[in-house]
Amino acid sequence: MEIRRKPRGDKIYRGAYNYYKGENLYAEEEFEVYKDRKELGMSFFAEIHSRVATGELLVIYVDFTLTKDYIPQKLMVERTLGELIVKELYDFNPRTNIIDYIFMSKKGQEHKQIQVPPKFSITTPSACTSMLFLKTKKEDPTSKNFFPILSSTNLWSFENIPFQQTVAVERTALASENINIDGHSVSATPYRVFDVIDLDKTEDQDKVPFATTHISKHSTIPYVIRSQDGLRIQIKYLNDLDKD
Repeated sequence: MEIRRKPRGDKIYRGAYNYYKGENLYAEEEFEVYKDRKELGMSFFAEIHSRVATGELLVIYVDFTLTKDYIPQKLMVERTLGELIVKELYDFNPRTNIIDYIFMSKKGQEHKQIQVPPKFSITTPSACTSMLFLKTKKEDPTSKNFFPILSSTNLWSFENIPFQQTVAVERTALASENINIDGHSVSATPYRVFDVIDLDKTEDQDKVPFATTHISKHSTIPYVIRSQDGLRIQIKYLNDLDKD
């Protein structure tokens, strides 16, 4: 995987995922994680490859920088398909709690400002960053936990400004458990992750679709994610390179 800018700090993790629909492999992800020893922030770099129906290669590159408290600082998502190239940029100002969002394509660029709460996260297309929001606040292991997350529906053109949603998560076991990944036993914490929840309609929350995931002890990097419609993202390898 080619990292597009010089990472801050030391490489602490490297890994890869396979993406399956049923038993069919349809995408792969490689990632690296760096830690700034001075500021204690982290940088996640991921690249996802997938073949689309036309046979063209879709490449999605993610560059995500977070503070020591796992609050996003900067995020860049770049999508490439043939001659199509688009970029989404997020730049958070903690003094004003405002994100500068820029969508760039051959047609030009859109610039929007988004007010966010002091503690929040941003969704990205990469599996390795999918559960980082768990680190943004103290978790109650005995009940559902609610997290504000910023999401974008913009793919190849600017359609809408990114929007805030609430995601609910609950542990399905208080302690970690051993799971088997391609013949290897690893210790992981099991969770359910629910779709967007309307907090004013608590009686409907039990009907909300959810995904299951098993989280490693390594900065919430998942070992496996499963959705109810048969999608599965599974770790191929995860190397802990941290010398501390």
